[in-house]
Amino acid sequence: MKKIIIVILLIYAGTMVQAQNDTVLPNNYLRNSIKWNLTPFLVWSLKDINISYERVLSPYKSFSVNAGYFELPSTSIYDSLHIAATRKKWGFTVSGDYRFYAKKRNKNFAPDGLFWGAYSSFHYTTFENDILVFKTDGAQGNINLHAQLAIVSAGVELGYQFVFDKHLSVDIVFAAPALSVYAGDLKLTGDLDVDENDEYVKAIRDMLLSFFPFLGNMSSDGIVSVSGTKLSLGMGARYLVQIGYRF
Repeated sequence: MKKIIIVILLIYAGTMVQAQNDTVLPNNYLRNSIKWNLTPFLVWSLKDINISYERVLSPYKSFSVNAGYFELPSTSIYDSLHIAATRKKWGFTVSGDYRFYAKKRNKNFAPDGLFWGAYSSFHYTTFENDILVFKTDGAQGNINLHAQLAIVSAGVELGYQFVFDKHLSVDIVFAAPALSVYAGDLKLTGDLDVDENDEYVKAIRDMLLSFFPFLGNMSSDGIVSVSGTKLSLGMGARYLVQIGYRF
């Protein structure tokens, strides 16, 4: 009987140690990660630098915060419109998420492996452009476009983080639907008559939507107006690729 009790105690002790190993991180564990978000840099502008910090809270949970500079690139608008000068252009973005790493799926502790989480983000950008207009009847003129755009989003995300040689990581979020609130303040002035139904106003709207596809639901509500502010509620999305260093 004593031997049986000793064996049971040893099995129980081993089980407790294993459970403890699953819930407690080693003292020397690399809990912190600094990352560079490549997505806005490659998609929007080379000036868009976004840095992220992730902190591991437990073997399968973490949180991260992101912040950086954000602006739209300059571009031409169709063949009849051309941005002649950019007077000012700047913006910023801030976001954060709370992650749950898949315990049964992942072989290692966070931040390595498949994860899902909840996130929120805020984007703001403002710019002012002089647009040179060539009309089909041969007339030429100038339009000044001043715009401010803000997006507040909250949603859930699904992603995978690869950890190489303990210190290097590649963090990918490939699915992240969200509920978003969009606000836009756009004003058009110039020496050509413009209105909300003007083809050039529509072209400017299409240009903005090409940079912000998630503003598409606002187009039907008149995101671009001669002067005014528009507020809309709709669906948004998030996707990103980050490279990081753990310490």
